[in-house]
Amino acid sequence: MSDLSESRPVQVLDAALAKGRLPHGILLFGDNLDGLESVAHTLAGKLLNTEKAPREHPDFFSLRPANKMRQISVDDTRGVISQVQKTANQGGRKVAVVYEADRMRREAANAFLKTLEEPPSDTTIVLLTTRPYHLLPTIRSRCMNMRLPTGKTRIENDQWQQTRIDYRKWLEKVDSGKMDKRKAADLVLTIYGLITRFSGILKELSDEAWKAEKANLPEGLAVEQIDAIEAGFRKGLRARLLTEIEQETRDYALTNPGEVASRQLARCIRDLESAVGLLEVNFNEAAVFELFLLKSLRTWSGR
Repeated sequence: MSDLSESRPVQVLDAALAKGRLPHGILLFGDNLDGLESVAHTLAGKLLNTEKAPREHPDFFSLRPANKMRQISVDDTRGVISQVQKTANQGGRKVAVVYEADRMRREAANAFLKTLEEPPSDTTIVLLTTRPYHLLPTIRSRCMNMRLPTGKTRIENDQWQQTRIDYRKWLEKVDSGKMDKRKAADLVLTIYGLITRFSGILKELSDEAWKAEKANLPEGLAVEQIDAIEAGFRKGLRARLLTEIEQETRDYALTNPGEVASRQLARCIRDLESAVGLLEVNFNEAAVFELFLLKSLRTWSGR
């Protein structure tokens, strides 16, 4: 990941802060929630004039998804709204950060919109999301929109790298030669091997990473909030794995340039996007990955 402190969006925020022209509502969006949080916390520290972690400051307020459904409820939203309407505990500014703002229920979003329309004095509200267009257009329009260059690095895991290689070999085999019953059976068998490995690697990586992440969570979070953060953490890692599957598919298509390969790639990407949509509504991961690979089998074999 590039040094975000030197990125153009962060420089714009710093300049606005120095001139006293920072807007009351800021929407930070990008591909990596961790990077967005880092920028938001740095900005909050400057606004609150503290060198300590801003989340420990009495005038720092946070709003997060809660429970396994990972939604931001209207009650939690009203609670934060009530806090920022009050006078600052230390007589200075107040900062509220909304993590994964796209997870707001409609009632919560509507309640929050009123606060953006009539913001409390000396208050800065920062919304973070990797899916800005899932927010109400009226919320986006009342914030300074800043896209951060928070690209992700490739996942470094030997088992995952081998799985990527084997997926690429599977694509090559699907796309080569005549399809007969024996070859079809072998390809389908490989699918279930890839599914098993994908699920196992996801669990191993997410368990290991969550153990480290959990130790750094702020104190005072409700159990429901911790559950939601864990679910979101796993979901983010899963999205990274699927992104690498997409990239591997694109790389393979580039080795076979032409109109047919372009159509096959476009169809495969649509199928992967459909799979991601099913995962968003909590379909079984293994079943969704199976569906994607079976569709890919038909796509690349020309059936």
